[in-house]
Amino acid sequence: MTKITLTRFNVSPRSYSYQDCYRACFDPNAGENCPGILGYMDGLIQLMGKFTAEPAAWSFGEWKGSKAANNHAEFWLSASAIGLEYRGKDLSAKAAALHEKAEALGYAHIIFDSMTRKGEDTVTIVFPLTEAINEGQYARLAKVLMSELDEYLAADGNCAMTHLFHVHERTAVQRFDGAVIAPKAKIKETAKLYQSMDPNQYCAGGKRAVPHLVEPTYTSHDGLFEWAPSEAEKAQRTADELLASIGVKLS
Repeated sequence: MTKITLTRFNVSPRSYSYQDCYRACFDPNAGENCPGILGYMDGLIQLMGKFTAEPAAWSFGEWKGSKAANNHAEFWLSASAIGLEYRGKDLSAKAAALHEKAEALGYAHIIFDSMTRKGEDTVTIVFPLTEAINEGQYARLAKVLMSELDEYLAADGNCAMTHLFHVHERTAVQRFDGAVIAPKAKIKETAKLYQSMDPNQYCAGGKRAVPHLVEPTYTSHDGLFEWAPSEAEKAQRTADELLASIGVKLS
């Protein structure tokens, strides 16, 4: 039975503070002893619409349950899911792209509207895990999943287990079935892949355009096709121009 831990943090101007923790099942039909995570998330978002002081920062990890705790690594215990946050001008398209990639990979996932600490809209995808993972496993698995998704405009700090996801009263949550990732097996499977990858490369705007290796083909305004000159034509043109510069014109 796949379980996900959802921890909420209060947001203050300069820091975060631990509020509470919920543990639910990815499967919404798991039974009364394990309510579905989607119901929890939707319920907590509804509370935000009713009360102004609701915690607005979420983590899918387990933390030391103390009111003095914040989102620093010293209070973090483990994670039951990997969350990745993305920016973009068209977040609907970004959400659709993330879903399509995750679905093609066959992974179970959750997608919801989120925002940065400054209030800029983002979208977050969450991958449940079959078992809890530690700090090193989190960073490694987050890097692997970012590489497999191959989506750009990732949020800064996406590979950190302490990364928090900010939500608001309009946040919409969607859950999708699929294979739940077994973290140890996934890390072993990809042990020789992505080792030298800089995770920050996915924070950029996208892949660079491939430079033209050959001259492009153009069409003229009158509808006739014009092709780039061949090497022989270029050589002939250069010779003609040289002769013309000294007053010689071949008939």
